[in-house]
Amino acid sequence: MKKIITIMLLILLTGCATGTYISRDGDNSNLSHDTLFCKSLARSKHPGYICKNPLMCSPEEVNIVINDLTQYHAVFQNCMLRKGYNYQ
Repeated sequence: MKKIITIMLLILLTGCATGTYISRDGDNSNLSHDTLFCKSLARSKHPGYICKNPLMCSPEEVNIVINDLTQYHAVFQNCMLRKGYNYQ
């Protein structure tokens, strides 16, 4: 079970790490600032769940962690899209 959870989390994190945002108007001069703003906004809404046992989450907590990561990523992407960026 622990191996499956680890593999799922690695796949999820790998999927989040690829690609980049490009401004619709072609001006990426504010990309760094907008990225930090959107990450801050997403983290303020979904600060991250910390499991009771810091070395391993219980099966009940795994769903909470995955849900929180998904919600964080959704808020971040929505913010970047509203700021005028496309994900490529």
